[in-house]
Amino acid sequence: MISEHDNFVDKHRMSVFLLKRVFVLLIITRSVTNCFIQYGESVMNWLDFFTATILSYEKLIFLCTIGLAIEYFWPNEKNQPSKTILFNFIWVLNFLLVGNILMIFVGRSVGPIIAALGGPWFDLNLPDTWWAWLVHFGIFIALYDFGYYWMHRAQHSWRWFWCHHKLHHNDEHVNATTSFRHHWMENVYRVPFIVIPMSMLVEIDSSMPVILFDVMLVWAVFTHLNVRLDLGPFTRVIAGPQYHRIHHSNLPVHQDKNLTAYFPIWDVLFGTAYIPEKDEYPTCGTVDGETVWSVWEANVGVFKGWWGLLHPAPGPAQGDPALESPEGSTPRD
Repeated sequence: MISEHDNFVDKHRMSVFLLKRVFVLLIITRSVTNCFIQYGESVMNWLDFFTATILSYEKLIFLCTIGLAIEYFWPNEKNQPSKTILFNFIWVLNFLLVGNILMIFVGRSVGPIIAALGGPWFDLNLPDTWWAWLVHFGIFIALYDFGYYWMHRAQHSWRWFWCHHKLHHNDEHVNATTSFRHHWMENVYRVPFIVIPMSMLVEIDSSMPVILFDVMLVWAVFTHLNVRLDLGPFTRVIAGPQYHRIHHSNLPVHQDKNLTAYFPIWDVLFGTAYIPEKDEYPTCGTVDGETVWSVWEANVGVFKGWWGLLHPAPGPAQGDPALESPEGSTPRD
């Protein structure tokens, strides 16, 4: 029988093992960054891109490490496997590199599209005061969350979108590092679902996207924390770790629930809210138990999924979504 002392020793060894590898990753990324900063201008301008990407990676690693430290002292799921966390750390660098390269090309289309459609349609004309800035920020983040809700709902409703979004959901041990376990294709979908509609509606203060980006990073880590944190009556007002854990649950009753990033009001209004009980912290993953441990598979899995949709295998499940997978494990349409 394993004693409490043995559990403590195992937990301590795992933490040391993980922190050593995080430290090595930070040393490597800092060394590469310094090389780019020192020699980038004399070689090629595109090295500035990689410098910025690696600096972003350091920021994400830093935020995740803080989250893991909080989880260490107040864990919900104890003794999570270190290989899950290491895979997520490795994957996020892949996500940043490929995603940022892709967005260089996709991002160029935003300005011309908005101009062609005659946007922005509304100018808030707020005074240059601190309270007006807060109002502007509140409108900005509410619009972002509204757009994110519908993008996220599409990812759970349309099989084409689920093919890439399931990478985020097949992490069976949700923690701070799960926050950035997304396929890089997701950044592309943010443009038509969020960026263009927001920019069409109102003129955005140039400082807002930068500030919102930092808020998004911190909040993403917060909502994925592996902690037992009940926000009580505020659960219906603001999304927290327990509310979002329901979204990652592998139980059929929780599928396609709690889709919002910040404000549960969108879930309430559109029928996707599930308010958890005080001690309700379900296990996570997909209903069918699918998971990914290969960086290559994480990159190409979406394209294999699309190929499968275009060329469905013959059998009794063909044309019948209810028979293709367990209830709630994939979208219906």
